[in-house]
Amino acid sequence: MTRAHGNVSRRWWQRKPLTPDQALGWLELRHLFIGQCLVLALHLLWMPIWLALPALLAALWRFQQLRARVPRAGILLRLAAVCLVAAGLFLEYGQMLRLEAMIGLLVGIYLLKLLETDSLRDGRVVCGLGFVVLASAFLHDQGPVMAAAAILAAGWLIGGLVLIAGARRSGEALRETCWLMGLSLPLMLGLFVLFPRLPPLWNVPQLEEATTGLTDSVSPGDIAALGRSDELAFRARFDGALPAASERYWRVYTLSLFDGVRWSRASPDRLQSALGGPASRYAVRGRGVDGGSPRHRYELLLEPDPRPWRPSLGAPLSSDQEARYLVDGTLEGMSSLNTRALLKLSSSGQPPLAAPQWMQRLDLLLPEDGNLRARAFARDLMHQAGGDPQGFLRLLFQHFHRQPYHYTLTPPRLEGMNRVDDFLFDSLQGYCTHYASTTVFLARAAGIPARMVAGYLGGEAQGGAASGERELSIRQYDAHAWVEVFHGGRWHRFDPTAAVAPERIAQGALSLQGQPGFMADAGLRAFTLNNSMLRDLRRQWERFEYRWQRSVVGFRLEQQRSLWQRMFGEFRWEWLVWGVLGLLACVVLVGAVLVLWSGREVTTHAGVRAYRRLAKRLERSGLGPGPGEAPGSHLRRVARLQPDNVKELLQLSEVVEQWIYNDDAQEGASHAGGSSSRSMRRQWSALCRKLS
Repeated sequence: MTRAHGNVSRRWWQRKPLTPDQALGWLELRHLFIGQCLVLALHLLWMPIWLALPALLAALWRFQQLRARVPRAGILLRLAAVCLVAAGLFLEYGQMLRLEAMIGLLVGIYLLKLLETDSLRDGRVVCGLGFVVLASAFLHDQGPVMAAAAILAAGWLIGGLVLIAGARRSGEALRETCWLMGLSLPLMLGLFVLFPRLPPLWNVPQLEEATTGLTDSVSPGDIAALGRSDELAFRARFDGALPAASERYWRVYTLSLFDGVRWSRASPDRLQSALGGPASRYAVRGRGVDGGSPRHRYELLLEPDPRPWRPSLGAPLSSDQEARYLVDGTLEGMSSLNTRALLKLSSSGQPPLAAPQWMQRLDLLLPEDGNLRARAFARDLMHQAGGDPQGFLRLLFQHFHRQPYHYTLTPPRLEGMNRVDDFLFDSLQGYCTHYASTTVFLARAAGIPARMVAGYLGGEAQGGAASGERELSIRQYDAHAWVEVFHGGRWHRFDPTAAVAPERIAQGALSLQGQPGFMADAGLRAFTLNNSMLRDLRRQWERFEYRWQRSVVGFRLEQQRSLWQRMFGEFRWEWLVWGVLGLLACVVLVGAVLVLWSGREVTTHAGVRAYRRLAKRLERSGLGPGPGEAPGSHLRRVARLQPDNVKELLQLSEVVEQWIYNDDAQEGASHAGGSSSRSMRRQWSALCRKLS
């Protein structure tokens, strides 16, 4: 089925041919393609790298179409391209309802849009869609690098709209874009300060992998794998001085259940299902709990994590956000972290005080069989200690210290159901989880309630010498496991690692530098540890990132209120409302002025402006231009009336005609008389000075 259009026959799925004034040219298409590349670059760190292929193929097809080597892309080709992108994303993520897959599909459609971009209207649609895809990049990251790159990409997209609107050259589009973005800057800053703070639009559920390396269950050697990574876990900024290195035990959760191989959490839901009782018996929801006076006050900048855990320096006591305070000292947020988030905490710096009878019984449980030598060894140590739990722990510490135990990131693999025996009496090599899990097993075998705590130990100090070091950067290689034992009516922290590798406690994880496997996955970033200049640069950058997150991304209603109080001494809601209304009124007023000014009869052509100045001068002598008289005709008429200036006026008529009427097509190039636009301006000024 075909239908005629002039002398060209086209099928039903083919679009109507465009006239030259409707079609996009090489300059606009090139600009749109570069804009697509800039927007795509913001996603490629998180999206599949093969998404660049549809962009390249669509651009190649479109530019070949300009050269009349391929036909315009039909609907079947475009649908097939979209289906291929969707199939690739399905194979990449395993489902299409995942947020990353949906973002990838949006990016793919944006890139393939170039296939059907022929008219000026299509170009505007591509630019508009580019802004949407650009905004979705903040679902991945809201850091300063992403913000700077987004501003660059947004400026390029605005330049594309300016080109489509009629800009003749790239330089003209660049100037107009800078002017528009400069006008919008005060409005952006004003809205940022005045507009009431709302939750970020990108705070939506995600199914990405956790950045925290800790998991719900741990077996000996699991945490050792985290020593291969230098990824940031979180940052902490203290209200006062930093705690001593030996006190920086950041607890994340406790592990109380042991099946002979792995330790796992006894979550509140699991406990309530097994033991019954009200939910408040296992967790309290609110902004704080009773647990003594706080020893540390600090602010955490948390990395994204789909799990709800929040690290705390000892037992958490209060926070600026509602959370769940578990009876074992674990702090859980009310939702997962899909972006970086700020959290203010106060904590005791010590293990939690609560230890009900059911918890003590839970922390005595062991499998009925297995590890017989370890059980006998625990009973023997308890007998030597005279039944004193503190004496038992002292003897166990001395055993680890005196025997040839070795602290290593690459321990031999342990298998079977007697792994505690194999480590304690045979291999004698392990990481913190080996020593912690063995200690908990021995303590329980001796009748002492004990549990393993997983978290982080240490942190790299940040801050300037003038203000004092008040910040810590905690990384994945700081992951650690230690023990809490119950005796004397309260929980006590016991770290067997201190008996084998005391430098790990005093100096942090960097004391492991040089061991096989340490920071093996860090790549080139590992060199920053050995280079003082690179290490200082990294610290400065991390401090800048922290302040960006705290002051820009984390700018909440409390900070907004504090800013108003510093500026005006008092905060009132009605002032904020009037401030927003005043800002919008100023924007409307400035816009109205610009619209009215743009309606005036003005021109930017230098030749027209120069002629008008001369015409006003001649008008004072009664020789002004007549209605509808062209500049050249006017000056030649005046030359006939002024014999003394006839030569100069005739030359001026030639210059102004060449300057005005030839400049549009040949500005910046040489003309027939060998004069450029700049030389014409100089020649015009010299002739005007000669007029009597």
